[in-house]
This record gives sequence, structure tokens and C-alpha cells, in this order.
Amino acid sequence: MGVLAPIGRLLFSAIFITSGLNHFFQLEALTAVARNAGVPEPQWAVLLSGLALVVGGLCVLLGVFARLGAAAIALFLVCAAFMVHRFWLVTDPVMAQDQLIHFMKNLSMAGGALFIVYFGPGPFSLRRKGRESGLGGGRLGLPMR
Repeated sequence: MGVLAPIGRLLFSAIFITSGLNHFFQLEALTAVARNAGVPEPQWAVLLSGLALVVGGLCVLLGVFARLGAAAIALFLVCAAFMVHRFWLVTDPVMAQDQLIHFMKNLSMAGGALFIVYFGPGPFSLRRKGRESGLGGGRLGLPMR
């Protein structure tokens, strides 16, 4: 059952790594979205959030500083939910439903990230031996007991 942790980390982190890279590849388009949503300093927000997503996703994937990476992801998701996906301000019912779905998706994934913050990366991570304070625990490749 220990193999479920690295598979879960891979599946969880993939969207954040690819989305974070997309922040750089689609900088102009995402800056326009952020600007239209009223995000302060939209280009910097897109760049910094892209960096947080890529680094946070890699931390979770590898299990190195996974709790810190997951915390960065959770913070991004909650901020994006309330700043960008404001379904309550959308008058078109179809667009409002779309924004509600994105809002709830972000909150749901933030909840998953908070589980990683609480429980850590699990077995088969690249964490350092004996570091249980948010940076790991147990030996490389062996599950914690």
C-alpha cells in the first residue's frame, strides 16, 4: 500500500507543475485574465504564482519540503478561488456555473494540499532521515511507522 503515496503525489502535483509552467508560456493571456479579475500587479502575480506552483508541485512530487510546497499550493488555490473565480458576480448563468465549478475545484484541491501539509509526503520520498517537523521523517524509500 505504500506505493500509493508516490502515485498520489504524482497525480496531485502534475496539474500544478503543468499549470505553473503555463503561467510562463501564456504570460500575456493569464496577465489579462488576472487584470480583468482585478488582481493587483497582475503580471507579477502570474509570475509569482507560476513559480509557487512549479516549485510547490515539484516539492510535493519528490517529497522534499512537501509540506511547504503543499502550503504554497493551498495558498495559491484559495487566493485564486476568491480573486479570480468570483461566480457570485457573474450575471450569465452558464458562466456563473463555470466559475462556481472552478471555485469549488480550487477549494477541493486546497483541501487535498492541506492533507499533505498535515500528514507529510508519506513513503518513498526524497526526504531526510529523522526530519518529522514538516520536512519528512523515516529513511529514504521506507514508510514511516
